[in-house]
Amino acid sequence: MNNIISLRNIEPDQQGKELDRLLIPNEIYDITLTKDTEAIKKYFYKNPKLLANFIGYNSALKLANQLASDRKCGCFYELPWVTRFQFENKTKKTILPFSLQVKEYRYMIRYWYPSPDISYMRYLSSIALQLIQVISRYLYNLQNNLDTVNTTCTKELRDLLGNRKALEYFYSLFYLRNL
Repeated sequence: MNNIISLRNIEPDQQGKELDRLLIPNEIYDITLTKDTEAIKKYFYKNPKLLANFIGYNSALKLANQLASDRKCGCFYELPWVTRFQFENKTKKTILPFSLQVKEYRYMIRYWYPSPDISYMRYLSSIALQLIQVISRYLYNLQNNLDTVNTTCTKELRDLLGNRKALEYFYSLFYLRNL
């Protein structure tokens, strides 16, 4: 089986849209297409590793675009989640070549808010990055003995962060000292 995404059989003007669809995590594929923000947030609360993986994903795409702008070449990127591509092609991993990293990044930038054709990966990334900021603020307040009740955290997030293992995991993500 081929793990590398190829868009050769797709019309050039539809390649970005198809790539964007294929990279969606398979477990939240349907709720992403319907843009159910609350369901996606709840999924991210229950799967903090996926939430954190979006930071690396966005950084890798941004770096690829910068390298392409400097006329340099980059490496393949293996997506750290089970993608729709993996599900449809029954492969064990998804590898994104450098040229497709650049294509995806530029597609995400082109179809930014308030466009009605927002990129699905941009949509998921914006939710993930927003939640990371909320969690970071919550942990900062918690660590510095500040009010955590009046932060923008929802009840699900407070319940999750009440879990000692989840709290330690987020501390390790944000390079904060353990409790």
